[in-house]
Amino acid sequence: MSDTAGEPRRIIPALGPFYDNTRDISWLIVRLTAGGFLLIHGLQKLFNATFTVWAANVLSKRGIEPAIPLAYCVWFIETIGAVCIMAGLYTRVFVAIAGVQMLVIIFFAHWGGGFAGFPWNRPTGGWEYPAFWGCILLAIGLRGGGPYSLDRKLGREL
Repeated sequence: MSDTAGEPRRIIPALGPFYDNTRDISWLIVRLTAGGFLLIHGLQKLFNATFTVWAANVLSKRGIEPAIPLAYCVWFIETIGAVCIMAGLYTRVFVAIAGVQMLVIIFFAHWGGGFAGFPWNRPTGGWEYPAFWGCILLAIGLRGGGPYSLDRKLGREL
């Protein structure tokens, strides 16, 4: 359980034990959700037979070269990195790497090329979604894996 000394007084005091017992689990849910959604993007690339074509078209069109090796880096971050984020293993390392990926997506893909994003804010927008991802990854990186993580189980964390 976390320290609750700085918490505000509860409107419904009877819920106090519930909140005290679920505080650490909420961090696990955030980590699982972020890693899981990142993993979906990696699996799409893994099972897509045109992965190298995607890399050549999307990355090289935006001046991100060498496209094929970088596409494999993206795949690694979105699969292996995502699983490690979900498990809480080397959490800060993988969220930092994924955060850099989000910065590249924002600057090269959205501001530089204007692709993707939400349909109601194109062509000048679309950066909000990867920026949101970046903020979630930053929060995870600041907190680390949390109490329900392999980092904590191993007793080592960066």
